[in-house]
Amino acid sequence: MTRPRVVLVSMYVGHEGVPHAGGRYLLELQRLLESETDLTMLTVGNRLNHESVARAGVPDRTLLLGHDRGRGPVSRLVNRLVFTVDDRWRRRRDPGSPSLPFVLGLLRSPEARAAVRAADVIDLQYSESIRLVRLLRRLNPRARITGTFHDVMSQSFSREPQDTPAAARYWQGAARRSSRHERTMVARLDEVLVFSRKDAELLGSPAHTVVHPPLSDGRERRHEPPVRPVVLVVSYLARDENDKAARWTLDHVWPLVSARRPDAVLRLVGGGATTGLRERVAAARVSGRVELAGFVENLDAEYDAAAVALVPVLQGAGVKFKTVEALCHGVPVVTTTVGAEGIDGEDLWAAVTDDPSALADALVAVLDDPGAARARADRAQAWAQHTYGRERFAATIRRTWLR
Repeated sequence: MTRPRVVLVSMYVGHEGVPHAGGRYLLELQRLLESETDLTMLTVGNRLNHESVARAGVPDRTLLLGHDRGRGPVSRLVNRLVFTVDDRWRRRRDPGSPSLPFVLGLLRSPEARAAVRAADVIDLQYSESIRLVRLLRRLNPRARITGTFHDVMSQSFSREPQDTPAAARYWQGAARRSSRHERTMVARLDEVLVFSRKDAELLGSPAHTVVHPPLSDGRERRHEPPVRPVVLVVSYLARDENDKAARWTLDHVWPLVSARRPDAVLRLVGGGATTGLRERVAAARVSGRVELAGFVENLDAEYDAAAVALVPVLQGAGVKFKTVEALCHGVPVVTTTVGAEGIDGEDLWAAVTDDPSALADALVAVLDDPGAARARADRAQAWAQHTYGRERFAATIRRTWLR
């Protein structure tokens, strides 16, 4: 049987050791596609992706488009101008727009255009890539075009801080424009994939396919009460929403926990911590036990050692992979409403609240009596391992190619 020819378009690349959740999803998708299809991946040729393509897990046929190097002075000047226009447009008006260097790189690359025109399936990851559906449809009218919304950008933009009139005008305008683009994108795709029913409802009709990210291999051990009273926060701290969540926790939640449980440890795990966050952690160590672990490639030991997982995000959109991963490891989870949204199982949480005092109460309750939270955590683990397992993910993705 002839393998389907698939073009995967993403502005990011998954690879072994990638520090953020979206990259881990891409890594699993890339592996599945490369094992069962004739795959070409198209991505933007920025510095980060040039570094990433040398790592394990990246498809053999990956084309880096835009940000061209090694050309003459005129070409370098044009490339610099394109990058400047792209950057200013995003910052001033449309932060969800597709990469202009990528678009020009695609149009200038005979190899990339040939791959698109020969494709049976064109798979678009993230809203920035899905915005290109009209251009790709023109290049290949017969291909099946699928798009995966990792989150709904209009919702994400509407949750950005709007503390000043200028910020409110900017983010409300960005949310409105993004919502219009989302309606157009949904109408032009052959298949719309989302990570939750909540996102499907936000995007509206037609019916969408819910694909649960493959966050469990089914081998996570039953969680046992740990030796230390560790509160674990796992996140890619370079992201603005995660940086703000960590600072908010240090300022408003952790002092309340430390006052009642001076032996408790707040452990922040994840790469990309800003200088400001590092300074805030150093200051917090004076009054409470706080550890900034940095990037950890294998999180199993972190979850094994945790008494409770805290997901304190207050903005952003989409399913939070870190929440699901904690459930898959059987750790009791205390989270905000944003951290829990899109995860549809019943009776999963030790607590869901946006109130700092209530979050502190829930954390202390688990630390004081870990056995009381264990039965719920065991049930949540069994549900999460099934719902977010690799076999279910692979079956869902295959169906999107074959329709």
